Amino acid sequence: MGLISLTISEVNSLVSEHFIKIFGNVVEHCPAAAIGILKYRPFNSTMDIYKAIVSYIDGLSINEKQNLLYFHPDFVSQLINLSRLQLENSPKKMNQTISLDMLPISEKRRLNTLNDRYKEKFGFPFVIFGKRNIDLILNEMEKRMENSPEKEIELAIQEVKKISRVRIHELIKN
Repeated sequence: MGLISLTISEVNSLVSEHFIKIFGNVVEHCPAAAIGILKYRPFNSTMDIYKAIVSYIDGLSINEKQNLLYFHPDFVSQLINLSRLQLENSPKKMNQTISLDMLPISEKRRLNTLNDRYKEKFGFPFVIFGKRNIDLILNEMEKRMENSPEKEIELAIQEVKKISRVRIHELIKN
């Protein structure tokens, strides 16, 4: 993402095959979302595209939403396995570095244990948008572990929508 920068007019004139290829990862590994929003063209703005994506996601069954979440990368495992990780914390590509170099081994173990428990309970990786601090991530994971599977799916889907919004804005010139 981010290498292509289209105008809304160019988006609307794309042949379906190219549209699906370009927008097929706005929702992680889900070209079906791009196919599902084709019917809403022509779009007037990036917000129209985002609303179409939200409509597509909201129309999924709870099982389809859970399957969609299953394909998200395991961000927490990446954190555990790397000593440094750059995360984008805004659509403007300002970067914040999360450093695990200074994180005590006990905290890495805690993160790993919590991540394993989360995936076992919910059946998909922990999805979060924009958190740049290990303590905030840990606190959010612990809090969300208390959720029912249905509630957690809906919370994780809200995070997916936020990620999708940023991805759409990366693809379109304003």
